[in-house]
Amino acid sequence: MSKTIAHTRQIAARSIEAARLSIVVICGSALVAAGQALPF
Repeated sequence: MSKTIAHTRQIAARSIEAARLSIVVICGSALVAAGQALPF
């Protein structure tokens, strides 16, 4: 049971990281599409 919970938490952590990456990429793409340079 504890292995299942640990595995579920790992999957959730990976999903959150993937969602964060997606948000950053979408926002960056929107800035580029708007003609603004990214700050780096």
